Amino acid sequence: MRVFITGIGRGIGKKLVELYLEEGAKVYGVGRKNPFNSEIQFIQADLTAVEQLPGKLRKWEGIQFQLAILNAGVLGEIKDLKEWSLWELNSIFQVNLWANKVLIDWLSPRTGKIVAISSGAAVNGNRGWGGYALSKAGLNMLVKLYSHEIPGKIYAIAPGVIGTQMVQQVLEGDREKFPSIQRVKAGMLPLEEGVRRLKKGIEVLDRFPSGSFVDVRELELER
Repeated sequence: MRVFITGIGRGIGKKLVELYLEEGAKVYGVGRKNPFNSEIQFIQADLTAVEQLPGKLRKWEGIQFQLAILNAGVLGEIKDLKEWSLWELNSIFQVNLWANKVLIDWLSPRTGKIVAISSGAAVNGNRGWGGYALSKAGLNMLVKLYSHEIPGKIYAIAPGVIGTQMVQQVLEGDREKFPSIQRVKAGMLPLEEGVRRLKKGIEVLDRFPSGSFVDVRELELER
């Protein structure tokens, strides 16, 4: 099995690579750094430079993947939307939305199943999530639109709250001003447990129509 994963340097992406390697999959990773050395195939890329992605991916031109996981993403600050400049919003969209658009265009003829890592923030509309929530809502719609166009299946999945550096950044926010931060802390799973649950969720996405947005917390998964 060949698996394509973005954002493999830390957090969810890094743990996903570890789990797929344990199963004997051949992993093709894209990110700023490669903590796995020769264990995986790797392309170093900054996803903010979206115009460079097609050229960098050219060395994998003839490869077919069974699964692609578009994991890389950025959070930005937790603050009121009126405090976000258009420049800041665009920097979030560049990674969370437009880089994934470019990747889907490249992957779709080469991949049977594409999974974009979304977020409950895409639908919750909680105060403070600003560019992250907007970009993930856009990602959900991007996936839905592509489901009508591409030959393989495509999904967006919310992984739930997992103990990553990104979530630790959230927990440093003003809990009185942004009450959702307290709910984030209450619902957080350790990295290992959370990513194993996410992986199981990815494995059952074929229960749903292509283009669906699925929250892993709402799935009945075997332990």
